[in-house]
Amino acid sequence: MSDITSDHASQQLEQDEEILDVLDLPQIYTKPSSQQLLDTLSLLSLEPQSWDKSATQTQPKVRSNGVPQYLTRIVSSPLDWIKDDQEKEKIWDSASLRLSERSGRTGMGAISRSFSIPLAAEPTNSSSTMRPVITSSHEQDTTIQISIHEPALTEDNLGLKTWASSFVFARNWHILRDRIPLIFDRDESATILELGAGTGLVGIAAAAVLGTNVLLTDLPEIVPNLERNIASNEDMVKSRSGSARAAMLDWTVPEKIIYPEETTESRRPLVAEIQSSTYPLIVAADPIYSKEHPAWLVQTISCHLSHVPDARVLIQIPIREAYAEERADLKDRMIIIGLELCHEQTETGYDDWSDGQGEELSEVECWLGMWKWKDA
Repeated sequence: MSDITSDHASQQLEQDEEILDVLDLPQIYTKPSSQQLLDTLSLLSLEPQSWDKSATQTQPKVRSNGVPQYLTRIVSSPLDWIKDDQEKEKIWDSASLRLSERSGRTGMGAISRSFSIPLAAEPTNSSSTMRPVITSSHEQDTTIQISIHEPALTEDNLGLKTWASSFVFARNWHILRDRIPLIFDRDESATILELGAGTGLVGIAAAAVLGTNVLLTDLPEIVPNLERNIASNEDMVKSRSGSARAAMLDWTVPEKIIYPEETTESRRPLVAEIQSSTYPLIVAADPIYSKEHPAWLVQTISCHLSHVPDARVLIQIPIREAYAEERADLKDRMIIIGLELCHEQTETGYDDWSDGQGEELSEVECWLGMWKWKDA
C-alpha cells in the first residue's frame, strides 16, 4: 500500500511540475528549426544547485533518462537543413555544454553560484564575541548572499571547488561567534587567518558575518580565483564592517606569507614576502587530502597561532573513511604542540562532487573541532 501511495504522490508531483520526457522534445529526424533546438537546449540547462536543504530546489524540467543520448545526436548531426553556419555552431556548442554539465563536477567547466549565509537574527543576552555589527530587523537583512566563482576543475587543483564542509562552516559563523573569546572586541585590528581557503567562501563569510578582518591564504595557483571572489563580494563585506585579503602560503614553508602587491597594471603583480606573523584565530575547512597534510597543517598552525589564552583554531573536516588515519594523526599532532580540543560538533552537509545529473546531492557528515592552548 505504501509503494502505491508513493508512486501516486510521485506521479502527482510530476503532473504539478509539468516534467517532460525526452520524447516530448523536438527530434532530429523532424528537422526542427534552429530556434526550436536552441530553446530546447536552454530548457535542458542544469543550474548549479543550492546546498541548503531548506531552500526550494529547482527541479529539472525534463526527465534525465535519455537526455545524454538526445544531446549526443544533436552534436553528431550535420544539421543540413539549417543553412546558417553560425546558428549551427551555436546549437553544437550549446549541446556540448549541456553534455558537460552531465559529466560530473570535473567535467562541468567553470561555474558561478550564490550561497545564502545567515546572520545573527536577533540580539542575545550573551556578550558579543566580535566587534559589533549593525544589523537591521528587516527580513532581507537576516542573510547575505556570497557569490563564488569556481573555474574548471582538475584533479591537481581541488581547491578550485567549493566543498560541502566549507558551506557548513560558513553558514554557522553566526553561531560560532558566541564560542570565540572577546579578543576582537579588544583589538579591532586583529585578523583571522584562513589556511587552504580554496574558493574563499569560509573566509568571506567570516569577514561579513563577524564584521572583522580576514586573511585568506592558499597555494599560488589557487590565489587568483580567490582574489576574484574576494573582489566580487567586496562591497557586501565592507557594508558589514569587514575586510578580506588574499595571500599565498605554502604549508611546507609556513613562516612565509606572500602578499600580492597593490598595482593598477593588468599583468600579474609582483609579490612581497612577509615573515612569520601570528593570529588569534586560525580556521581551515577540508584541509586533508594526503598523509602529509596533517603534519604540514599543524606546523603552519604552530607557526602562526598567537600564544594567548583567547587564541583558537577552528577546523571543519568531512568524515571520509579513506582519511580516518589522517584525521587521527591531525588530532594527535595538535595535542603534541600544546593544543586541546575545547568544543566539537557534527553536521550533515551536501556536495555535488560525483553527481552528473543535477538531481541528487550526496550527503557528507562534517566534524568541527575548536582548539585552544592547554597551558595559556
